[in-house]
Amino acid sequence: MRDYDMRKLLQAAQDMPDAARRGRELEAITADLFRRDHFRVQLNPGAARPRQTDLIAIKVTDVYLVECKWRSDKANIDDIDSLRSRLRRADTHAIGILLSYHGFTEPVLAEVLANRAQPILLLSGDELEHVATEFYTLSDLLWRKRQALLVDGEVLLDEPADRRAERLVRLPEAEYELLWPDGRRTRSLDCVGDFGQFVFTHDLTDIDWVPASGVGVTLDIQPSTYNARGLVDLLDTMANLGWATPHAHWSIQQSRRNWHGWGPHEFSAELERWEERATTESAHHSEEIFYTDVCDGGFYTIGATISAHPSRQMRNLNISFQLQGHPLDTRPLLELCHTLGVHENLYLRPRDTESVQRIHLRHKPIDIDETRALITAPEPDAELGFSHWVTGVVIDNLFVAGHQHLKEEEALELRILEGSELLICDLAEHHPRDERRYNYHFERIEYTRTTDGLVCRVVVNWQEV
Repeated sequence: MRDYDMRKLLQAAQDMPDAARRGRELEAITADLFRRDHFRVQLNPGAARPRQTDLIAIKVTDVYLVECKWRSDKANIDDIDSLRSRLRRADTHAIGILLSYHGFTEPVLAEVLANRAQPILLLSGDELEHVATEFYTLSDLLWRKRQALLVDGEVLLDEPADRRAERLVRLPEAEYELLWPDGRRTRSLDCVGDFGQFVFTHDLTDIDWVPASGVGVTLDIQPSTYNARGLVDLLDTMANLGWATPHAHWSIQQSRRNWHGWGPHEFSAELERWEERATTESAHHSEEIFYTDVCDGGFYTIGATISAHPSRQMRNLNISFQLQGHPLDTRPLLELCHTLGVHENLYLRPRDTESVQRIHLRHKPIDIDETRALITAPEPDAELGFSHWVTGVVIDNLFVAGHQHLKEEEALELRILEGSELLICDLAEHHPRDERRYNYHFERIEYTRTTDGLVCRVVVNWQEV
């Protein structure tokens, strides 16, 4: 593959007065773009003899028969008919691609839509330039075009960059609620805090808790999502594929204040309230988000930084999957990655340490004098005589002042929590929400580090007074 700036090559081709030479250069650039995505490319293949085809691109089971047109007019119905005749002579699994630098006539779009049984994807000059500048990858563009044609019954062409995806499903709502002393019920809270990507969780999956020896694996992906709206679309896509649950926990950090809550639906709603967060004392021009949810074989985290500006631009987006091991069936993961636009650089890396670390505090009983709020979950069985379980408590952060309850090395591991005013704790054993009085005490702290941050489960227990 020629090691050149593809966009410069396209610009140079536009200045070529010889149409035939310009067409050959378009074929060469298109071939290089396929090679950049690790396709095996053959120019002028004999797959469709006696007719000539510009190129064929193959990667595993994906076979594309490609025709390139750079004329002064748009590609027309004759161009489609010509490509279809080549497809009929080629591999029955091949998909056609008609690349026309100056676009397509309306009858072409109608014909492609009417004959989806023999798929042909349309690729414009503007889209080719976007691929050349790596705005998105060619593999991602072709994946989306195939999904649109074969699943949605649409011809995807020159999709606007700011097109808002329709909601596929309703994002799951959390079952947890905060019960405050004044009787209010909420699904999120805010408190004094600082930057630092961490999240409290009720359920920390230990991916090493399996009979076999060894440690778990990590898969990190970076979808091409550039703003907060795109992040919500990403969660919607994950929910549609079964990767988002009501058990998600999340945090949003500003320079002097943090917001914590449960559930994808609530997280989406909280993201929309960025202007309120941006008016808090000493607010920074950006905020950090950290999100965790369970999945088959482990859990994942999402970390990113989003500007506190109407553009809501996002950077450093990373999804980190923490799994028990290498799955024998990788299809669910690959389907998710491809749907999110990630087709390359997918590696499962073994962790070099055990996933979950534990600090036991039973030998140092710490009574909790006052709870700020109770965390409750509904009980559907009315015959039990109560409507909710208490599953956790919110308390003042007792580990800030001098770390008198932790060893020095333990304090270093958890120093990211220093700035948090509150601790959101999980009950080791749940109790009914009733008129009885309960005292709470610490049992242990469990935590794990993913690529982007800390997931922490503070475990307390209770005794009836």
